[in-house]
Parts: sequence; C-alpha cells; structure tokens
Amino acid sequence: MTEPVALESIMACFGGVLPSPFATCSADGVPNVTYMSIVQYVDCDRIALSRQFFNKTRANLDANPFAQVRVVDPDTLAQYDLDLEFLHSETEGPTFEAMRTNLEAIASQTGMSGVFRLRGVDVHRVLRCAEAGTTTAALPPRSERDPLPLLDELGRRLAAAGEYEEATRVALEGLEDLFGFAPATLLVRDPSAERLFAVASNGYQASAAGAEVRVGEGVIGTAASSAQAVCLPNLARSRVMQSALRSQLETAGEPVEEEIPLPGLAEAQSVAAVPLPGRGGVAGVLYLESDSVGRFGPHNQRLLRILGRQIGAALGGLGSEAEARASETAQVVPPLPVPAGVDALAVTYYEADDSVFVGDAYLIKGAAGRILWKMLREHGESGRTEFSNRELRLDESLGLPAGADNLEARLLVLRKRLGGGDFELGLERVGRGRLELAVPRPLRLSQVATGGPMGATHRPATDRPGA
Repeated sequence: MTEPVALESIMACFGGVLPSPFATCSADGVPNVTYMSIVQYVDCDRIALSRQFFNKTRANLDANPFAQVRVVDPDTLAQYDLDLEFLHSETEGPTFEAMRTNLEAIASQTGMSGVFRLRGVDVHRVLRCAEAGTTTAALPPRSERDPLPLLDELGRRLAAAGEYEEATRVALEGLEDLFGFAPATLLVRDPSAERLFAVASNGYQASAAGAEVRVGEGVIGTAASSAQAVCLPNLARSRVMQSALRSQLETAGEPVEEEIPLPGLAEAQSVAAVPLPGRGGVAGVLYLESDSVGRFGPHNQRLLRILGRQIGAALGGLGSEAEARASETAQVVPPLPVPAGVDALAVTYYEADDSVFVGDAYLIKGAAGRILWKMLREHGESGRTEFSNRELRLDESLGLPAGADNLEARLLVLRKRLGGGDFELGLERVGRGRLELAVPRPLRLSQVATGGPMGATHRPATDRPGA
C-alpha cells in the first residue's frame, strides 16, 4: 500500500485542468462513476464537489456516504486517489461562494451568464490521499521558488515609486521579472459607471489603456463584483464545457447570449483576475494571462491574493491629496503662433457618454473625456496649456467621485491614449501635480448636447431640480 500524501502537497490537482472520475456505490454494492469538473480544496482534510450530480450519484451518496475521486497533477501527470466520506451540503458560506465565483466567471467569459446556476456544494472528509498505482511515466516535479524574498523585493520597488504612473510600471515589470507573470493588465474601477478601465499593461503588442470591462462581466468583472481572486487553469477546457451546454440549449430552442470575446492573448490557456483592495471595496483588478495550461490555479492563488493587496495598497497611496497640495497653481499662457493656412483640428464632445472624437476617430469617454474637454475648452477660450491636478480634483463640474482617488489613473489613461494614436493632441507631466496640453494647431470645438435623464448631469447646478 502506498504512503498517504498531504492534500497541501497536491494543490495543482484542484484547479480543474483535467476532469476527475468520481465513484460512488449503492447500498447493495453496485458502483457508479461520473466525472467532476472541479474538485475544490477546502482545508487539510476536506474537499468540496459541486452539487450537479446525476440522480444515481445523488441516491448513492444518500444511501452510502463513502466514495472515491481521482485527481491529476497537470504538470507531473501524477494521479492521486482520495477516499472520501460525505459530510454535508452547503448553499452559502465561503466554500460555496468560492466555487460559485469560479463557475460564474467561466459562464460569463464564454457568454453563458444566467444559464448555469450552482445549486450547492457537497463537502467530503478525505479519509486517505495516496498516489494511484498507474503506469504513466510522470514528468519531473515543478520547481517552485520561495515567494517571500520575491514579495519583499516587489514591496521594496513599489515603496520607492513616488508617482502613480511609475508605480504601475514597477508593479507590472516586477510581476514579470520576479514571478514570470506576463502579459498582465491593471484596471481601475469606476464606481459611478460600474466599469473597470485599463490604466497600464505589459507584454502585449498594443497598449490596453482605455479598454473597459463591465463589473460582473467575464473573469475580470467577476473578480471585481465578488472581491475574490478568480483563476481558470484551463480556459480551453472551460470553452469546451460551455460549448457543449450551449449546443444542448440551442437544440432545445432556448435563447443563448452572444459570446464575449476574450481580451489579450488570442490563445490564452490559463487566466487569473485578482481584486485590488481599496477604501470601501475593490479599487481595481490585476488581470494575468498565460499560453500555458495550469499556470494559474489553487497552487498559486494565495500568492496572487497577496500580490493584489500589495499592488492595491501601493497605488492607493499615490495621487492623493498629498500630491494635490504639492501641485502648483496653473498659469494662463498665450497660445503659440500658428502658421497661416493651417486647417483647424476638429474635436467633438458628446454629452451622452462624455466621449471625445478627434475628427472621426474615437479618443476617450467617461470622466477622462470630461477632463480633456475642460482642458480643450479652456485652451480655446484663453490659450491656456498648463493645468494642475489640484484644480481638476476640486472642480465639481467634472463629477469626479468624492476624494477623486482614481484621478491619477484617469489622467494616465488619457495621456496614454493621446500618445498611442494619431490624434495630434498631447498631454505630458511637467512637474509634480502639473500637466501641459500640447495643441499643434487651432481647434474647432463642437459639443453635442443630450436630452432626457442623462442631460441633467450636464446642466449647471442652479438649473437642476432642487438646486
């Protein structure tokens, strides 16, 4: 008989990369085997399975609580048999929520939101865990670096970053240099619109700045709405699982939502979305992708949570009132002379969603669009080119959240969007808390008003009901 193995030593087996055969037996000794998508680690002597069993499996467990499940390490191919005793079912609590979040992320990422519902989880005591006697030649075990020195070094780098943009760069570079996590994207939450917008990325050919994700949508949005790290170790298998269910529903004539295209890598095999905590809840999400199956999962989910807290704390401490107080008062300067015969640059602002277009090209929307429009309008009126973070933070007409904690993130997105496209306009930092707008030729500004409920947000305060 093989020696028992501790559950903590086989954490990679619990990521759902490979399906797990689950065997039960009736009271009169008739066996039944089904396959489980996820075997979830609970603690050192318990695991949980989703309560989506066939009727035969359910009846067997009710009559005979003893069962067995086989799990496989996707890296080493080693197989382990877990002898189980059914304890109870749960329909709420941390174990249930962890599995529900994972399944909802898979469903949303593949356009199946609202179709799959987790009824409950069945918790089992692990009576014995041992390596299965198989003839499969196992691969060499993975080599893991001690994460503590790496976390210490990342913390040192983040502490030395004095500005928001520098901290985003240091965080993403540190994730790649120290942990091999790339590509990656940092997204900040906009509570007013219940969206997340990307402020920085690393490892992609094009910048992700300005990309948006709805809270609750896909892996990223699910991590934001649930405040839990979401790891999908085998995205390809998740797609196959959902495609099979989609086919059944279409055959039955039930409506199915359109698939949500995956951002980033075209052939991502494993992804993780880690919430970044902030004051009052989730301030953003760190999104990681890999072209390797099993790159993210239970074996490194704790590390990802620690990284999320570390990065969230670093970003939350920058771009606050301390920098606003240090900023200088902006000065009005005369416009630069423009050569005769130069055509004006057409810029249009749409009140409906605060979007800004340069010519026919979409540039930005939301709060960042309002900020840019303020700058362009004041430049057009007086030739002004310098602005301060402080005045933007205190300008109530911009409708920024109280405290404007993510002002720096919005400005960073705006600067990257202007610098990454053929918009002719530019926005650069010229000192601590100071910005300079670059306008190469005269502007022709147009504002498209909106009616209905959205129009109320653009009327002066004295014109609003109750003002």
